[in-house]
Amino acid sequence: MLAATAALSIALLAAAPGPADAKQATRSVQVGATVQPYARLKATSPAQLVIMNKDTSIGYLSVPNVNNPAGTTLAVQTNDRAGYTVLVQVAAASQSQFSSIEISGIGSKVVLPATGGKIAVPYTALNTTFTVTYRFVFAPKAKNGTFAWPVTFSVQPNP
Repeated sequence: MLAATAALSIALLAAAPGPADAKQATRSVQVGATVQPYARLKATSPAQLVIMNKDTSIGYLSVPNVNNPAGTTLAVQTNDRAGYTVLVQVAAASQSQFSSIEISGIGSKVVLPATGGKIAVPYTALNTTFTVTYRFVFAPKAKNGTFAWPVTFSVQPNP
């Protein structure tokens, strides 16, 4: 069987056209790919916001402080060279507490209404980390107490 296979292989090689019989052709193919822009966010925020009587008396609360030792850490990953938009949302149950919220640490200081808003961020790197601090400016009828953390973040590529 092995001898028959070897003989067949030799016969096929002998029948193959030589270099003089081969035709040459050149073809070009263009290949393109589009990478869709993306933006991903991992936010680490405190679980609660502590508002003391002295805070409502002066009309605002800066975080971090003694009762609220940390702000928020945002880790953003994006491939969008056009930058991205950070969406800031304030929980509906907390909106009546504030007249505005000042956010620092994502570029320059931004003042948003009590409902939240958008912050445009230019592209700087594939991975960027921000340490966010706050000044919650209270509405006239703000209450003291311990509340669920009121601010959440999301991110989207710029259109």
